[in-house]
Amino acid sequence: MGPEAILLSVQRGGSEGTYRFVCPECMGPVEKRADRKIVALLVSAGVDVADPSVVTATQTQLDLQTHEVLTPPAPPRPEMDAPPFTIDDVIRFHFLLRDDEFLKELIEGA
Repeated sequence: MGPEAILLSVQRGGSEGTYRFVCPECMGPVEKRADRKIVALLVSAGVDVADPSVVTATQTQLDLQTHEVLTPPAPPRPEMDAPPFTIDDVIRFHFLLRDDEFLKELIEGA
């Protein structure tokens, strides 16, 4: 995660605040308190300080140039030539897993 993915808000007249980002694993919002040391560290790493007048409690990631809330990108979907998996496929698979001969052939073929 680069410094552009972090939103740092500092209280007016102070050196403390909060920083926010979207967790790259679960895509959930994360907000942490930032004491003066954390603020200094984030700024030295290239994180911009956001204008406190545009930050609201519901925003989790903010484009610091346009002040627009960003939506995390959807994970890429693999290209497939097969038809969609249906409930009938699930039922067939369920019964195949209960068939000892099918499982034996499956294991021997692996």
